Amino acid sequence: MLKNVYVKISLNFIRKHMLIYLLVLIAILVSVYAVFVPFVTGKSQSINYKRVVEKVYPDYPATSYLASDREAKLIEENKAVSKSIKYENYGFFTSQKSRLEYELKGYTREALDANQYVLASGRLPRENGEMLLDRSYLSQEGSPSLGDFISGLNNLEYELGNKHEIYSATKKYKIVGLIEKNKDYTRAISKIKTKNRVRVNPILWIYNTDKYPDQSLSYTVLIKFKDGMNNLYGNCVKLGIDVADDPQKVIQNFELSRLNESISYVTRSNDDKILIFVAVLFIASLFKLLNDIRLRNMGLLKILGAKGKDVFKMLIGENSLLGLLGLVLGLCISYVQTYRYIGGSNVTDSAIDVMLDNYRVYFNAGDILLVIIVIFAPILVNIIYLIIKYNKTEGLDLLNEDRKTRAKNINLEKIRIRNIVSKIAIIGFLNNLYNYLLPILIIVIMVSSIINVLGVEKTMAENDSAYDVSEASYLGRNFLVKKNSSFSIDNGIDSKDLVDINKYKNFTQNMELYGYLVEDTSQVNNSVLESKGISSGTGKYEFDCTITGIDSLRQEELKDKGILSSEDIKNIGQENQVYAVTNNFYYDGQTDKYQKFLKNLKDGQIVYIKLPCIKDGLQTYKLLPVKLIPNKKPKATIEERTASNSSTVEIMFDLNRLKSLTNTSTVSAIRFDVTSSDEANLVKSRLSSRFEVKDRDRERLNKKELRDKTYFDKIKFRLSFYSILLLFSLVFTIRIITDKKTRDVGVLRMLGADKRLIKKTLFIENMIFVVTSLVIGVSIGIYRVYKYYKITRDQDLYYKGIAHVEFHPPYATIIVLIVLVFIISILMQMYSNKRLVSKNIKLDTRSE
Repeated sequence: MLKNVYVKISLNFIRKHMLIYLLVLIAILVSVYAVFVPFVTGKSQSINYKRVVEKVYPDYPATSYLASDREAKLIEENKAVSKSIKYENYGFFTSQKSRLEYELKGYTREALDANQYVLASGRLPRENGEMLLDRSYLSQEGSPSLGDFISGLNNLEYELGNKHEIYSATKKYKIVGLIEKNKDYTRAISKIKTKNRVRVNPILWIYNTDKYPDQSLSYTVLIKFKDGMNNLYGNCVKLGIDVADDPQKVIQNFELSRLNESISYVTRSNDDKILIFVAVLFIASLFKLLNDIRLRNMGLLKILGAKGKDVFKMLIGENSLLGLLGLVLGLCISYVQTYRYIGGSNVTDSAIDVMLDNYRVYFNAGDILLVIIVIFAPILVNIIYLIIKYNKTEGLDLLNEDRKTRAKNINLEKIRIRNIVSKIAIIGFLNNLYNYLLPILIIVIMVSSIINVLGVEKTMAENDSAYDVSEASYLGRNFLVKKNSSFSIDNGIDSKDLVDINKYKNFTQNMELYGYLVEDTSQVNNSVLESKGISSGTGKYEFDCTITGIDSLRQEELKDKGILSSEDIKNIGQENQVYAVTNNFYYDGQTDKYQKFLKNLKDGQIVYIKLPCIKDGLQTYKLLPVKLIPNKKPKATIEERTASNSSTVEIMFDLNRLKSLTNTSTVSAIRFDVTSSDEANLVKSRLSSRFEVKDRDRERLNKKELRDKTYFDKIKFRLSFYSILLLFSLVFTIRIITDKKTRDVGVLRMLGADKRLIKKTLFIENMIFVVTSLVIGVSIGIYRVYKYYKITRDQDLYYKGIAHVEFHPPYATIIVLIVLVFIISILMQMYSNKRLVSKNIKLDTRSE
């Protein structure tokens, strides 16, 4: 009979406080969503991406592009490798007809299949000089038929000791078959939204028996690991070290490079951990609100004679039902939303963009267990607290538990504020500090996280935009047209390409070549060499350098920007004098010879460069002594180019002089302004089929739009959680504090305080809570952004050569947050006034 009574009492209690239980249920749903969705979305997208890539590269996920014969054998014999395919690299072939630059690869059927090519028409090569042509380039070669020849120049660069040589010869190859990429491969690749796909040269597959210099031949080796794609990055690095003492000798294929870590290494980010922590606090704060009124119900049960174990069962049933209902509903909602997200939305920092025909949500027992712990840990702690309270407290005391106060004896004289209302408000805040702590903690975490997320993205976006603007201002020009590759010097833009183009405003040309800076120790003072630990022998070392030719208009522009002086321009046009920009950041095979050489360079010193040039129709090198002109204003790069990071010295010539030295009439790039879309379309139609054409203004605008979109997509997911939790924490704070303030307001009313005085007291106390939370949260948020900025600034200064990186706190966000929190605090004030001031509140003298 008694059990039925307290069951009815409990059910009646739940019915009367359904709103609070509903809020707790919503809190559990939000917490499940916050803990489950971000991480499972990222992990699911990674696994789905991996499934697609496994279809694309089922056998050979790694490649060594420039392996020697010895290295290829070591790869084949390595215990981590289950299978490998090697084929020759024969350099680059410049077509006489289209002037396209092709990579020459030695044909084997295995290599063709592994590179996802299929024969579209014709046959496979079987004799010397026969080749396969990708049908995508058929029209550019004048639509030749099977059996026709393509003529051109073959250039194969190779290293002999510490010197660089070039094998160059005119060749012609017979087209015996047309090939195309496997349609299943191209379809799968098109589903992967790679934002920075690498531009690659077209390939000619040739059957070759010609004699090449022994030292010139290298191989592309396709590699299959025994571990498949598990620990792919680690296996590539280890194999690179094993075969060549260079971890970058073996690399992942491009589509796999976005999976530098296998799925087993997917871990929760700091943002995920913050959400988990806040979710626990969130649920705990709501159960605390529920406890304050639940204790009265438990007091009634104890007066009725209910045993502790029966109350324990009741609490277990009530809380378990609430927790399970929230858990099941939360997981269902989270699963559906995750399924929607992995269709291709970039919703988390760790998510990989994927578009699939069939995709799945991947989660394991650990993910579910974490959600269960987040939901039921605070519930279990709460139940234990209630049972201990029930067993140690008398029933009448439990009935009046919510009317008790944790007030301390605070001497008003110690608070040195003359305004008595402010003193009372401070005492009220301190008396209720226990109830304020959780809301303050939640608000601090949420506000600081919102500022951090927005501030970091804003700092990145603003500095990237500033860098783009600075680069654009330095380089100038609306349009930039460049040749697709830069290996062959006689493969640029010639006068025929410039018809109707060179009339445009601010038209300028430049040539860009890749040569070698020669360290000739005979040219350096022996005492200097010995002091640097360098042998004073006559050995030569050759290091990468970029050789640039600029026209008179570009020279004047650099003069206006303070990069060059009138004397520099005069000297650049003279024989054996060049202007150089150097950068010491260079990795040269784990030695520091390059750095030592640069440190010994002096202004006006004679150095040697190995300059590529055309001789008798073939490409070769000439050794040229040049005198360095002191640079007035060093910059990381003088011209935009596709040079590798290792090209850290730029040698600048007058354009006409460089053309004369190299015996070529073509240039590498042109820049100019256009004034209408018709002109822009004309440029693209004439040049885009053979050269890389960039509308720099449009490109900068597109970059900004992409950054803005990415910025919003990246933050909106987590920002929604932070905002919801912040809103809920403020709302629940209103409810908790309002209930706790009933007694305090009753005392003031009995002492004769009017409504105006009470409203003022409540307002000051609310402001203390709001201002305290905001000051701490905003300070921590700005500090987190500044900490990121410091790291980014150092990296940018080191890697990009940017002179200054701006600190961009999200001031607008901070202002919006402050305004929103104060608006909510005003609503809190209005609610408090309605509950505590407008009604006639009396003290319950039985409990006081």
